[in-house]
Amino acid sequence: MLEMSQIEYIKKMREIEGCSISEIAKRLKINWRTAKKYADNAIKIQAQPKRKRESPVMGPYMYVVDAWLEEDQRMPAKQRRTAKAIYDQLKEATDFQGSYRTVRRYVSIRKNDLIKKQKEQFVKLTHDPGVAQVDFGEFKAIDPDKERIIKYWYLVMSFPHSNGSLARVVPSANTECFLEAMKSMFNELNGVPPVIWFDNLSSAVKKVLKDGKRELTKAFKEFEWHYRFKANFCNVGKGNEKGHVENKVGYIRRNFMSPMPVIDDIAKFNKKLSKKLIADRERLHSEKKQFISQLMDDDLQALLSLPDTPYEVVRTETALTNKYGEIKIDNNVYHVASAYPHQKLFVKIYWDHIEVFDEYGETKLTYCPRKYIHDSDNIDWISELQIYQNKPRAIEHATYLKALPEKIKQYILINELKERRNRIKIIISLLENYTISEIDEVMEIALEFNKTDIEDIKALLIYHTSKKPDKKPLEEFWTPDDILDWVPTLSDYNQLLKGGDSHYEQTTGIM
Repeated sequence: MLEMSQIEYIKKMREIEGCSISEIAKRLKINWRTAKKYADNAIKIQAQPKRKRESPVMGPYMYVVDAWLEEDQRMPAKQRRTAKAIYDQLKEATDFQGSYRTVRRYVSIRKNDLIKKQKEQFVKLTHDPGVAQVDFGEFKAIDPDKERIIKYWYLVMSFPHSNGSLARVVPSANTECFLEAMKSMFNELNGVPPVIWFDNLSSAVKKVLKDGKRELTKAFKEFEWHYRFKANFCNVGKGNEKGHVENKVGYIRRNFMSPMPVIDDIAKFNKKLSKKLIADRERLHSEKKQFISQLMDDDLQALLSLPDTPYEVVRTETALTNKYGEIKIDNNVYHVASAYPHQKLFVKIYWDHIEVFDEYGETKLTYCPRKYIHDSDNIDWISELQIYQNKPRAIEHATYLKALPEKIKQYILINELKERRNRIKIIISLLENYTISEIDEVMEIALEFNKTDIEDIKALLIYHTSKKPDKKPLEEFWTPDDILDWVPTLSDYNQLLKGGDSHYEQTTGIM
């Protein structure tokens, strides 16, 4: 657009001096069309809204990407989708034929609140083949059985020489999970890194001494001796000394744990994760311009051989049963059916289960899956579903849809989009007064008898919830020994006839 002074001069030449369009264009050295536009047409000086640019490639898929980005705002910041993750998921879930560049441009426009991270410069370190770094990361996943968001840990082992890595998801960062994950990765590598760098993990380091040395935990020291590797530890507060694995922790979380995964079996999830990380090595190293898989061959050749006997990652304790035959391990209660009250027991504690023996460790009494108290969050179903009430088609690709109870999912995912939108709104309305579990319990009947309107479902919910007892059952005041010695009298029968109790008799004196 021309400046105001130029527009005024064009108007003056045309209206007052009577100049032709060609003469104006020639004198001002501008295009004839431009001269015509400002000489004869009404000019709007006020700012006009930008025209929305048509996007034939992204257009049909914008609603999906918008929903994903909006959904990501409710996820942990470290687990939000990257443009590459959105592109990959779009290709997998739809018939999108566009390029990654198109998706990246659209995502960058939509993410108005991107924060530019400042990068600190550290001294670049060189690493020999076979040298590894190990560190923990954490992420959140959906537990479809509990319908909750659970926090998990994952241990990452990276090789700076090749940029290769391995990872294992574990339910806790305790010593048993830490060592079992290390052992599992050694087995996958079929060898042991000769040197491994660690942070000052509490699972390995009992105390940092004044001279910079470390007092190691007994379990970690035995593990180090068994596998013959040398453990090096970073200086306190100097995480950049193992910066490679810290970057890998973030890389794995962004690329393989975003969007928020669904985990119902840790072992199965770890198998899938291992396959993905192996496939990830088939790309060029950013600096060495060789495939990571080729560079990792150097790492593998530098490994120590595995010991003939695998290390048993186990902790042992003694425990005393209470009067109910229960023992407490790590603040979790386990019932030992064959034990008697106040019996002393010997317990072997593994990462995923415990084994209980008699006091002398000769007779196994029971086997129990190990319990963990996870940090967890309830899913705010109202907020999640509100994202999709105006984008009903996009709900098919929603992350949290995987945690929705099956009958509610079946109810919502009807083909007709207008009815789907209506059913999403119905569920949102019902969630204001009922839990997701209560709605799921009546949904099977609603679908079977085609009672899908909100009033029908409400009626089912009222009937269903009214059958549940409002009051807790009366507490038992009498012990078996008291009942055994009890001899009924006539006054007891009088109380029953009058519906009274001992308190009534004592206060009124009426029998």
